Amino acid sequence: EFAAALLSQGKGVAFHIQPSTGILKAFQQLSIEIAAYNNMWGEYQDNLVCKVGDLQPKLIPMQMTVKDCPIFLQMTGLQTDSHHPQLISPWPFTWSRRNAAPRFGTHVSGGSPVPRRVRLNNPTPFDIRLDLEVYNQEEDDKKLVDLLMLFEDPFPPLDKDGNKAASSGSTSESEIALKLDQTANPCGIIYPASQTMDEEISSQEPPTQKIVSVLLRPHEGVPADSPYSITPRQIVVPGGGSSDIYISFTPSVLPETATEVRCEALLLGFMSLDNKLARRVPNKVHRTQGYEAPKLRVNLEGFLRHPLLKVEIDHDRGMVFHSMASDLLPAKPLLGVLTESVTTQSLKLINCTKTPLYFRLLLSMPFSVSSTDPKKSTKTSHSKKEEREHRPQHVLYPQQNMLVKVSFHTTLELLRYQHLPDTQLLPGFQVLQLENGERKLKFNQNLVIEHSNHTTQV
Repeated sequence: EFAAALLSQGKGVAFHIQPSTGILKAFQQLSIEIAAYNNMWGEYQDNLVCKVGDLQPKLIPMQMTVKDCPIFLQMTGLQTDSHHPQLISPWPFTWSRRNAAPRFGTHVSGGSPVPRRVRLNNPTPFDIRLDLEVYNQEEDDKKLVDLLMLFEDPFPPLDKDGNKAASSGSTSESEIALKLDQTANPCGIIYPASQTMDEEISSQEPPTQKIVSVLLRPHEGVPADSPYSITPRQIVVPGGGSSDIYISFTPSVLPETATEVRCEALLLGFMSLDNKLARRVPNKVHRTQGYEAPKLRVNLEGFLRHPLLKVEIDHDRGMVFHSMASDLLPAKPLLGVLTESVTTQSLKLINCTKTPLYFRLLLSMPFSVSSTDPKKSTKTSHSKKEEREHRPQHVLYPQQNMLVKVSFHTTLELLRYQHLPDTQLLPGFQVLQLENGERKLKFNQNLVIEHSNHTTQV
């Protein structure tokens, strides 16, 4: 609260002197403690005025440089307690390596985009415009530096349609000096930019306009819009307020040879100040912008892998069903012939991955998936399309399993297949002629697991 009170003047920095007044006895030495508080980057300089009696005041030059980005992140929409949101970075400048990366976890190759809403908090007194860019971190990227040649402002203000807009920073330097002198400084506190208006105007130099800029900077990665994308790409975070952005992770399709791929990227936010008062106060305050200013740095991390369920069955040769035509004969012949006889076996599906797997089980007659294990680890989606197809979607969460019952249906219609021509036979159907003249019907079929990304597992 004390620091907030000192910085309430909205200058971005304040110096507190202790003691600010007193009596210096004969031959006495007194140490003065000067504490600097800040919430805004920039280069600051001012004079500490020391007055002793009626002597001429002594001016002691002071300089301070504040680095790093004041914007910090806050995840929204993921926490269960709205009164204690999850902070990604402590206020205002220090990044913690442990919590600096919004982690997207492990997702299925070729799956649906995974959005994250992130709140950008601005503790400074000025509006900060951020231009956001994503740089993929690739293992085979050997570049060390990037050489940029700029012919105009690389980060101009944009309107809602993404077109270049007129700059809102129209405050003249004489207006800046006038505004700064309207508020008197409290005793014991020094703020930068306390010169008079005449001194400010007389110290101005003719402005120079850059035509071409050449910048050599460390190589941050490969600019990309996939698998991570940012919406919007430019945003103004109001002073003392916050704004929301959306970071989306779109899982790409992995090659069959890859088992798991780590997707790393760096989100950079380039800061700009549209208000001239925030950018520069002649001889007092100077703040860089764009490529030259401190950057918002956010590490992004996610993993991709193929969907794969482990299948456990009792026999190595698979699920083998044996049925006889006599199974259709009831215990009491007077009741007539049965229309169907069902033989059932079970198998277990296990999710050994780190992500939930959504899938359907596909079988056609004379086989069917008759039931599944009704545990909390599974749930069925009942969309109209699924009801029409009679193929409900199931989900298995990491390290959980489900029991699946597969049935073989012996019917009277199935017995007639032995007399059909080959062109009308079902796929996987065979008629086996034994030496003793008996016939056997053989049906071969694979249980197909169709995952949510439309890949199949047999």
